[in-house]
Amino acid sequence: MENILSFLDERRSIRYFDSQAILEKSVIVDMLKHASYAPSGNNFQPWRVVVVKNKEKQKELRKLSANQPQVETASAVFLLFGDKEAYDLDWWQEFHMEKGIVTKAEAAVRSERIGQYFALHPEDKDIEGLRLDVGLFAMNLMHVVRAYGYESVPMRGVDFEAMKDYLKLSSDWEPILMLSVGKALKSGHPHVRRKVGEFSVFID
Repeated sequence: MENILSFLDERRSIRYFDSQAILEKSVIVDMLKHASYAPSGNNFQPWRVVVVKNKEKQKELRKLSANQPQVETASAVFLLFGDKEAYDLDWWQEFHMEKGIVTKAEAAVRSERIGQYFALHPEDKDIEGLRLDVGLFAMNLMHVVRAYGYESVPMRGVDFEAMKDYLKLSSDWEPILMLSVGKALKSGHPHVRRKVGEFSVFID
């Protein structure tokens, strides 16, 4: 357990990457497969991932990211979006029946319950739900990336709309996060965190 906790604690946001390091597509596919086991509200899995591993395109993305060099030197740039269309009960039923998770009768009952839940919390199939679901996916992906010997830095200070135009992506996708991934040349800043007692309340 100590090894696992140390691995999790040692994650850093890396901004200096080896620009010559290669990240093969087959490895990226494996990374994304493992990351997809992140929690997802009612298993709608609304994340959409665009992977850019072309230095000329990365140079353009850098211009749209306040000229932050890690965008260009990374082995790959992952753009994480949320798709509100993913909160589709018809898709949910078909997918889970196809996978043998529920019967047709069970799917109908669960779909009705999910519909009632969304009636109480409509924000959970809008941007708030996307940020939660894709955020959980992103954190899982960052740990998976490290398990493969790479490092990353999550980024929000970018012009996502311009990036969508440049890469000809769906205008309906909600931008959540950019993740630059590569081999670290320099360690990130050490973690300095509040003490547990400053942010926790225990009720016995």
